Formats: sequence, structure tokens, C-alpha cells
Amino acid sequence: MAHGGEWVHLVYPGSRHRVELNYYPRGNRFYTPFRPGLEFDHFGFYAPDVERWYERALRAGGKRVADFVDGKSRLVYVNDPNGVCIEAFGPSRPPRRRVPRSRSP
Repeated sequence: MAHGGEWVHLVYPGSRHRVELNYYPRGNRFYTPFRPGLEFDHFGFYAPDVERWYERALRAGGKRVADFVDGKSRLVYVNDPNGVCIEAFGPSRPPRRRVPRSRSP
């Protein structure tokens, strides 16, 4: 990844759901040291419309952490009100909205 992280997606067979596990090495701007306990970096998941998800997360009380494009993917990060970091990733271009066709009588 262009931002220096290592990641893997875990996919349940037959499902579109994914769990992302990632790691940022020492020296990376996203690196934080791990301490004993149940700490983790963040939850990450796919969102077909990243901008829409981002706007909803911010309206719900999320705090901006990062927003960038990596190749064809856009990645956004917010901290929830408890400080848990949540990532949504998806296409860098928002999906086209389908305009319903009017039907003639």
C-alpha cells in the first residue's frame, strides 16, 4: 500500500462481508506501539459509496482522522465517540446514481 501498511482481508465464503487486519511498521505515520492487553488499530470495511458513509459517520459524532486515495480506492478514517478508529474503503469515485425513468401512460 502506498501509505506503508500491510493488510489482509478475511472473507467468509459466500458472503460479501470482509474483515480487514492491518499493521503499520515503526516509522510509518500511522504507527502506534502495541501494549499488553486487547488493543487493536482499527476496524476496516468496504463501503460502495465512501463519501456517503463518511458524511453519515461525521454527522453521528465521528471525528476526522484521515482521508486519502490509494490507487483506485478511497480510504477514510474516523474515531467514534469512544475513540475507536473505523475505516471505510471503496472506489475512489462515487457510484453513479441511477435516475428513475419516467413512464409514459
